[in-house]
Amino acid sequence: MKSTTLTTVTLLLIALLISTTTSAQDYTRWGLPDGAKMRLGKGRLTGAFASSPDGSLVAVASKIGVWLYDANTSKELALLPIGYTDSVSVLCFSPDGKTLAGGMNVSIHLWNVDTGKLQKILNPKILNGHASSRSMCFSPDGQMLASGVWDNSIGAWGDPIHLWNVDTGKLQKILNGHTEQINSVCFSPDGRTLASGSGDRTIQLWDVNTGKHRNTLTGHTDSVWRVSFSPDGRTLVSGSEDKTIQLWDVDTGEHRQTLLGLWNVRFSPDGNTLASGSQDKTIQLWDVNTGTLQKTLTGHTRNIYSVCFSPDGNTLASGSQDKTIRLWDVNTGTLQKTLTGHTGSVQIVRFGSDGQTLVSRSNDNTIRFWNVKTATLEKTVAEHTSFVESVCFSPDGQTLASGEDNTIRLWHANTGELQRILIGHTAHVTSVCFSPDGQTLASSSGDQTIRLWDVATGTNQNILTGHTEGVESVCFSPDGQMLASGSWEDTNTIRLWDVDTGTLRNTLTLIGHTAVSSVCFSPDGRTLASGRTALREGGSSAILLWDVTTGTLRNMLTLQDDGVESMCFSPDGQTLASLSASEGFGTILLWDVTTDTPRNTPIGHTESNSVWSLCFSPDGQTLASGSWNDTVPLWDVTTGELQRTFAGHTRGVSSVCFSPDGRTLASGSYDGTVLLWNLHRPEQK
Repeated sequence: MKSTTLTTVTLLLIALLISTTTSAQDYTRWGLPDGAKMRLGKGRLTGAFASSPDGSLVAVASKIGVWLYDANTSKELALLPIGYTDSVSVLCFSPDGKTLAGGMNVSIHLWNVDTGKLQKILNPKILNGHASSRSMCFSPDGQMLASGVWDNSIGAWGDPIHLWNVDTGKLQKILNGHTEQINSVCFSPDGRTLASGSGDRTIQLWDVNTGKHRNTLTGHTDSVWRVSFSPDGRTLVSGSEDKTIQLWDVDTGEHRQTLLGLWNVRFSPDGNTLASGSQDKTIQLWDVNTGTLQKTLTGHTRNIYSVCFSPDGNTLASGSQDKTIRLWDVNTGTLQKTLTGHTGSVQIVRFGSDGQTLVSRSNDNTIRFWNVKTATLEKTVAEHTSFVESVCFSPDGQTLASGEDNTIRLWHANTGELQRILIGHTAHVTSVCFSPDGQTLASSSGDQTIRLWDVATGTNQNILTGHTEGVESVCFSPDGQMLASGSWEDTNTIRLWDVDTGTLRNTLTLIGHTAVSSVCFSPDGRTLASGRTALREGGSSAILLWDVTTGTLRNMLTLQDDGVESMCFSPDGQTLASLSASEGFGTILLWDVTTDTPRNTPIGHTESNSVWSLCFSPDGQTLASGSWNDTVPLWDVTTGELQRTFAGHTRGVSSVCFSPDGRTLASGSYDGTVLLWNLHRPEQK
């Protein structure tokens, strides 16, 4: 077992979390909104990532907050709250590692890392249009924070740098001079000079004490994306979209050297070597003092996105678009190990403080922790996803399936444990549905296919092909022998499949029938409802009711809306609920199945295109809907009145599903999470 060094910060965080929770999956209950009992998934990644100065912690921003991990043990330590539905665009630790700053639209949040609590919100009142922070940096003494922002309130594209007093949270100085967005700010090691790189192709040097402009460094022919001081403060390195790295003398402002490479550059711990990754698939090691090329490291097959030195400076890690991580011997330039496993580009690599662990983040929406010595994967954090489009409980209520990005995840509904990830689709998963016996899961995708999965083993049993556009919805017949699918293709959009053989049983067609967004069997299996979206000029959206036995159209319920988003039958089969959009409003209609007429006054939402999903409770008395305004309203089926509203998602609710016992409601969101709501808590109006 490898030894690990836990900092005081890490020990305090672990003590805090142990004192309040006991389960191995306790992070599923951190920071829950009122009424929720568990969260599955950790939220859509926003791209912001930071490691503490000693390398013991890594911070990862998601749509629901900022996650702190122990870099050496891979343990979740805390979820830092955002406080509102915004995205963190940049993260930065203070030099002592006790404060974490997160830059967002409108404000900057400062969290106490020891307690996980929000300390301050920095929000200047003097600028009306203050917008997102693109870069931040603490001064070496931690007393000041510099933030480069995009701000359109000054009536031009000139963007300021704000200097904040960390203790008081007050804005001390505004530095104006750049004419386009500021991409990078950095303090010199002595804290006297601030460097800033901008889209205006320049680097500006500022006197921190007076706020006065000291120098403008020109030479880049495209946006400057990174500026960084050498450890001794004598050299400034800048990286640009022009595919060059420039070295500058800080005292004189003179240009010293031009190096070929991209803006992802890193100084070695002693400051004598500079590593750069390039689009030419190579890594170059440069002598900082002379500007001469020492070594060229080859082996990657695509762009290099990130490079990082180990704490002792002897090993260099590189992450690439080729989905691999490579470890290099800095002294000899030889390749030591290649780490594989990511299914997307590796965008960030960072060493833990012990030098034995490497943390990587990829656009496959995972964070991975690697043992450097053995080159083995220690942990994959797969709970970060881009969006959840569909959720479904198994018939026994023990498993929840969620369609997330190109994968399906199976969760234990009681513990929140991720049981299995089903991989195979090549485009986003649009719908998931369990068979009545719970042994098979069907999934549809934008890749034009339907897949049938063995739930017990996670193996792909069959792939159903034939649709020529993305498949939007799938539904099992009540006896489990048939599967219906609806697609966005212009013709032959509804298909009925034999589940055992995977063969096509029937195709339901109607002239002008286009873009089927939803299919649903009645509880007796005799009727199939399909929702149609009108794509052709002069067309209208409609609900089509099909006789399953004959394959003929039984009735068409014409709507004056833009499209039918979702439908579901009540458990007794007497009511069909449909949701559609018209002129910016979402509308829910309850239809009497025996007469095919609306039962009562439409139930409406007030947000544009707000309703995405519907589901009846098992007793048929409540209807849940998923809304684009991040809420889950519950409606009384008899009266149409709003019973209560669950709020807590941060980017639209795409899918809702009741558990078989009616005690839990699951909601999936484009924020990358699934929330489980306790339906037996006091009502919330």
